[in-house]
Amino acid sequence: MKDEGGNGNVRGKRPARIIVAWLVAAFILVNGCGRKEKSELVARVGPRDLTTADLARVAGRPADSLSRAERWQIVNAWVERTLADLEGERRGLDKRADVTLQLKMLRADLFASLLLAETPAPPPTDQEVQAYYDARRKEFLRPVDAYLLELYWAEHESMMALFRRQLERGDTTMVAAGDVSAEGRWLAESGELDESFERELTSLKPGEVTFPRPYEDGYRVARLLESYPAGTVLDLSVVQGEIVGRLLAAQSRARQDSLLTVWRERYPVTLFMRDSL
Repeated sequence: MKDEGGNGNVRGKRPARIIVAWLVAAFILVNGCGRKEKSELVARVGPRDLTTADLARVAGRPADSLSRAERWQIVNAWVERTLADLEGERRGLDKRADVTLQLKMLRADLFASLLLAETPAPPPTDQEVQAYYDARRKEFLRPVDAYLLELYWAEHESMMALFRRQLERGDTTMVAAGDVSAEGRWLAESGELDESFERELTSLKPGEVTFPRPYEDGYRVARLLESYPAGTVLDLSVVQGEIVGRLLAAQSRARQDSLLTVWRERYPVTLFMRDSL
C-alpha cells in the first residue's frame, strides 16, 4: 500500500526525519511533557494531562493552527495510548524483564534517530530523481490494475456526504475550514482493496468521488485521479514521491553507517561470542 501524502512519501518507506517525528510524538502522547508550559488543559486520563503545549509538540506547529479533525486525531491517540500505559503500570508490566529490555531497545532506536536528525541530508535533486527513474523504469511497471486516489476524512457521515458533493464540483473549502482532513494521495493496487471498493473505483472516471465509507475513526471518500491498467509503467510524476523516499532512505543508511564508525571509535566494542555458539 503506497501513500503519496504531502511530499509523496511511500508508506513503509519513511525518511529518517519522519521516523524521528513519529517516535517523539509517540513518547509525548503517552508521557505528556516532563515540564509543563503554561497552556490550556485539553484532556486528562487518571493522573496524566494533555495540554495545548503537548499538542503543539506532537504536531510540530502551534496548537491553534491545527484543524478540528487534526486535534481530535491527536487527542484520541493520546487517550488510547495513555489508557494502555496506565493499565500496564497497574499490572506491573513495566517491571517485567522482557518489557524492560524492549524499552531499552526502543530508547536506543529513538536516540539513534534523534542523533541522525542532527545532520539532515539535503533532499534529492530533480536530476537525481530523474536518473533513478530512468535506471529503474521496469520497477514501476504495474502487473495489476492500479488507481491513484486522493483521500479525505471526516468524523461524521453527514459531513462527509456534504463534502463529497462539494468535492465533485472541485470545492475544497471544507478542508480549509477544518471540517474535513485531506489525507494525501494513495497509489492503490488491485488485490489490496476491498472488492466492493474496487468495483466502485472501476466505475468512476478521473475526477469523480467515491461514496462515504465507514471506518473505525470516521468516514472517508476517495477522488480518483487516474487509473493505470495492468502493464502500465507509471509516469515519473506519479512515483516521484516513492523515489524521493528511496533516495532519502539510502542517504539515511549511509549517514547511520558513518555515525556508527564514529561511535565504535568512541566506545570500544569487544565481542566474546564464538561462531560455534
